[in-house]
Amino acid sequence: MARIFVAPVSLGLGDLVVSLPAVDAVVLEAAHTGDEAWLVTRAASQALLAERIEGLAGWVDEEVLAPPAAADRVIDLRDHPLQRDFWWGSPEFERAVGRLGINDILARICTDFGLDADFTRPRPLRARPRPGLEESVVLVTDSDGAFKHWSAEHWSSLASEVRAWGLDARVVTRSRPAVALGGDGIAAVCAPTPGDAVDVLTACRAVVGLDTGLTHIAAQQGTPTVTISRASSVYFRPWPHTRVVTGTACDDACVAAEAAYAYNDHVSLRGFTPRPRACPADGVCLAGIEPATVAAALQDLV
Repeated sequence: MARIFVAPVSLGLGDLVVSLPAVDAVVLEAAHTGDEAWLVTRAASQALLAERIEGLAGWVDEEVLAPPAAADRVIDLRDHPLQRDFWWGSPEFERAVGRLGINDILARICTDFGLDADFTRPRPLRARPRPGLEESVVLVTDSDGAFKHWSAEHWSSLASEVRAWGLDARVVTRSRPAVALGGDGIAAVCAPTPGDAVDVLTACRAVVGLDTGLTHIAAQQGTPTVTISRASSVYFRPWPHTRVVTGTACDDACVAAEAAYAYNDHVSLRGFTPRPRACPADGVCLAGIEPATVAAALQDLV
């Protein structure tokens, strides 16, 4: 029995989530041919999420992936000109190929790999919905990227608006204490692992979050989801249950810093650790997004 290995576009939790249509296509192909579908994980968070993906025979860390047997196949979504030649969402990328979103980018990559991937709707991860969240709007206020930031006062204002609609507002955290946003303590819902986050974000009424992994999980689960994003919202997936609110364009210093950070020319990420990334403008591009604008996008979904 041969194995088909598929590796996501990068290291983050969200990078795996947006790659799921390709993973699902490999699962379906393996089922048709009698082979095994294996995920190549590029970070611990991806390995923790892998158990929630239907149909995998297993997963293996890229760091210890052995050379494949002759009958095996490796599909590395990074090993494609659209990835190697450009940092997605950069001015150079948009000049070369247009303002493509992640679904369009990966659809092209999958076609070239011979994968019949479906980007028209998400295939949810395996979930055990957390009871008691049916009337809660869950807020994803933190990101691994310190350059993604919306003020505590804005989150607090949005939570107040949600309560005015008769819904509850909760902040998803890895620990249980209430989270103080703008002086207003908002109860936390604890999700210490990516799998726990799947259960929470599947069960709730809706999600509002920064452009980060947990927000991508919510969209994957079919939960009404509003993403707060920078102007280049390349990772937003436009489905009927999703909306995006974008900030102002990044200034020249931010564009230059992102260009210096870019690692698209690395295909293998074995032994690679991205440099710490900071925003020279202290997140000013998101500061102008008003809570009322986000609330209007949310109300359109709930």
